[in-house]
Amino acid sequence: MQTGFSAPPRKSLTAHVESQLRDALIEGRLEPGTRLVTKELATSLGMSITPVREALVRFAASGVLTAEPASSFRVPVMTVASYAELGAIRKRVESLAAETAAQKMTAAQIDALEQQVQAYIEAKHTRDPHEALKENKELRFSLYAAAEMPILLQTIETLWLRAGPGFNYLFPDPGASRTEHANYEALIKALRAGDPAAAGEAICRAIDDGSERVSRALAERERQAGAG
Repeated sequence: MQTGFSAPPRKSLTAHVESQLRDALIEGRLEPGTRLVTKELATSLGMSITPVREALVRFAASGVLTAEPASSFRVPVMTVASYAELGAIRKRVESLAAETAAQKMTAAQIDALEQQVQAYIEAKHTRDPHEALKENKELRFSLYAAAEMPILLQTIETLWLRAGPGFNYLFPDPGASRTEHANYEALIKALRAGDPAAAGEAICRAIDDGSERVSRALAERERQAGAG
């Protein structure tokens, strides 16, 4: 099983597994429906089963994964309805973070965020979807962290853990870059103007654009499943 997980550092092994799973989910490296077998995952990480099982159980307890027989877990299968619900909730909380950040960010922070936007655009041009998703995650969470609301940030992360597997369906989409670039240009402009409402609107548009593309892919999968 090729997951892209790295070897554990000198820290809590369970925390390391959680970190690896968190990144894999948010960066779209685990597709909806992916089955995770505890023993196989432990082997790929080069560690014993116990910390891996503990990490998987924690994610299952929060609803990010579902527990199955034979010491296995699964990334939940998404539907158009469930993804639409996630999108509606994400717009509320992520726009709040963007609006709050717009009132607090310094010019230097905005400059750094703009550089992250460029890194994301460059990653998309390499046609490596997971690298692009990683850059996108980093720039968005840099923005949200600037709101200095840790509980809100934790809530957003949980939502991304649930939505992340659907990000697989964002690629390829030749027309996506134009709207995404416009959304991020509008975001940077709003931040420089100190305009909270415009910053929140830019994030909502970005979520809507992405959700529309994912929903199209999910609808096609549901159609094919029904036809089968």
